[in-house]
Amino acid sequence: MLTLLVLFSKFGLYLTALMGLGAALHSAAAIVTPRRWLVILGLGLIIAVSLRLALLNAQLAGGLSAAFSPDTFSWIWPANRSQAMAFLAGGGLIAASSLAPLKYLRLPAALLIAAGFGLGGHTQGLDTPGLAPWFAGVHALIAGFWIVAPFTLWPHASLDADLVHARMERFSKIALWCVPFLFVSGIWLALRLAGSLEAILSSSYGQLLLAKLLLATLALAIGAWNKLRITHLLKNDAPSGVASLKRSLGADILVFAGILLVIAAATTLTGPGAV
Repeated sequence: MLTLLVLFSKFGLYLTALMGLGAALHSAAAIVTPRRWLVILGLGLIIAVSLRLALLNAQLAGGLSAAFSPDTFSWIWPANRSQAMAFLAGGGLIAASSLAPLKYLRLPAALLIAAGFGLGGHTQGLDTPGLAPWFAGVHALIAGFWIVAPFTLWPHASLDADLVHARMERFSKIALWCVPFLFVSGIWLALRLAGSLEAILSSSYGQLLLAKLLLATLALAIGAWNKLRITHLLKNDAPSGVASLKRSLGADILVFAGILLVIAAATTLTGPGAV
């Protein structure tokens, strides 16, 4: 039961962190993100970090009743401090950036949360981390930009088809340069963390990383369909284009949820060196 809670707390942490930084990036890039999203995702990240720390404390102490025990927290906090502080500060900045005078905080908040991915996790456990934490941070930054897209590009009834098309074009121009690095960095990190191609194919940890790569490839194929087919439909047959876009973005949401669940499993149920 406790392990399952830890797994889903990790899923929630990744979800709020990546969507939060992605929403901030989309807003900064003029793709548009409703300000209430920034409040919800920023505060959601703060809650997710707090819950994650409490469950780690409970796991170390041996039960949920000890989730807030200061004795075991003195062991939990030092190992998670840097990442937790980056996430908490980033979440606070994202929520604050919903205020018009503080909108300039959105990009720094996204960068801070992305840095948090490099300040903790399996890359920090490598004997010689080297550039791995930096790659993890940039990887998370691009992933967040991609993962939030189905929500910011969703063709609500109140939106004109031309506006939806313009947002898709804006997103595609940026993604065209960023997503290839997402795949390159993901493959490089998988090899660094698993240790070898053989380990990726034979270990439970490596197979989960491989599953993540396959799901990301599926998401890339959906994105290519959006770019090559649906943008054309939006311009020439708006009703069909909107219907197709909704189906495509819905599929994206399911694929991205699967990716986050796989990553949560890889970092909770197993790890580098596992068989």
